Amino acid sequence: MKICAIVPIAPSEPFTLVEKSIKSLNDLDCSRLDFEAYYVIDSGGGDDKALYHVLPPHFHIIVRNDNRGRRAGAINDVLNVIEGAEYIALFDVDSRPNIDFLTECVSALTEASNGVLASGCRFVTNKESTLTKIISIEYKFFCDIYRLGRWSGGFIQFNGLIGVSKAAFLRSTVFNERCACEDVDITQQIYLSGSSALLVNSQVGEQAPTSIQDLYHQRVRWFRGAVEGLRKYFAQMLTASVPIVVKITWFGSLTVPFFSFLLAPFVPLYLRAIRAESDSLSESLRILFGVIGYMCLMTLCGAVAIGQYITSRKSEWAAMTRSEV
Repeated sequence: MKICAIVPIAPSEPFTLVEKSIKSLNDLDCSRLDFEAYYVIDSGGGDDKALYHVLPPHFHIIVRNDNRGRRAGAINDVLNVIEGAEYIALFDVDSRPNIDFLTECVSALTEASNGVLASGCRFVTNKESTLTKIISIEYKFFCDIYRLGRWSGGFIQFNGLIGVSKAAFLRSTVFNERCACEDVDITQQIYLSGSSALLVNSQVGEQAPTSIQDLYHQRVRWFRGAVEGLRKYFAQMLTASVPIVVKITWFGSLTVPFFSFLLAPFVPLYLRAIRAESDSLSESLRILFGVIGYMCLMTLCGAVAIGQYITSRKSEWAAMTRSEV
């Protein structure tokens, strides 16, 4: 079984982070899998030739002449090059999947006839500040939502579309290079086609924003993706021949985040997780009140995204400050 991984690299990504990504993917358990990886480097990404010295034989580099469509454009370009793959894995340069991630995802897709995308819960790899630990608590909440979606057969939206997909589905789909969040757009197409996303037990780590500014820009873009999804797919989802639980959970996943402050009463459910993230009682309190403040910030980001959409302003992509993990 052949599986190819695609890893888009923006010009701002440091070389050391790409090296760590290569090592992480090369360490994956690929038993019974014919694995290849494609690193797609946008023009201006530094000394691209240096990467050839650290690439394993089954890893490849594709250099684009521009950054058209950013991540979505990079994926579209590589899908036109890859041949013979039954599965496509999508990662970001900061993705750190568990060693069994690929085998778990492929097994799930093999067993579920209607599943076209498989992934796992996320965890934060750069827990170096109160902010990143607050976001780590948010990821634990997301994981509970994923599990609820698996249990109920509802809509599951994996952030970033990090995971493994059936190649036939991706080849029949064009990643929208103009939308704010291609992952939201593609996932809605998955469910409207009668297929589904699958949650596996293996997990994948990724970096959380390390500053309020980075967090703000990232989440405004995410909320913009939700606004676009509601505008584009509401009528189709309403009339689609999909289970009612999918329709309800889809609508909830795209609208509830705009009212994040209303989730504050659920924070006590994560007190044990907050304590586990903390080195002291004072830090636990900072994270606790930080989570509540974070919910208010998310509500603000949602309002900004709606304002941008109404006024036809673009939601600009902004490079994040990276940690060396």
